[in-house]
Amino acid sequence: MTTSELIAQIQAVDTPEAMAKVDALIRSQPGKMAPAVQEALLAKLAEVTQQSKELRANIREVLMLNGVEYPLTDWLTPAAYARRFGLPNVSTVTNWISRGVIPAEHIREVPSLGLRLIKAVAHAARQYERAA
Repeated sequence: MTTSELIAQIQAVDTPEAMAKVDALIRSQPGKMAPAVQEALLAKLAEVTQQSKELRANIREVLMLNGVEYPLTDWLTPAAYARRFGLPNVSTVTNWISRGVIPAEHIREVPSLGLRLIKAVAHAARQYERAA
């Protein structure tokens, strides 16, 4: 196989199986790898890495639950909620949930994942007047 044919094979890779085939082809070539082949491999690696980053970013951004999408920029775990709104710890958040400071409509339970999500809206502990 010529160098240009090998580079064309590398550029056409679109599945893990195709990458395995190209890997076997490269390993079967005698001697050192041609610099042009190395450049093609590095370019394909950069492309695949970028695609992977984009896919992972999309996965993290939306949770689909019972046909409803929950953007994870708008829905936070208790720990993330505490960090975002400067609360001292997660216990404060769970305490607010049990006391109703964070309303039930701002909470989503995901039992299959063992998750509790809270709408990313600032809440404040209720202020009580002291009896005289």
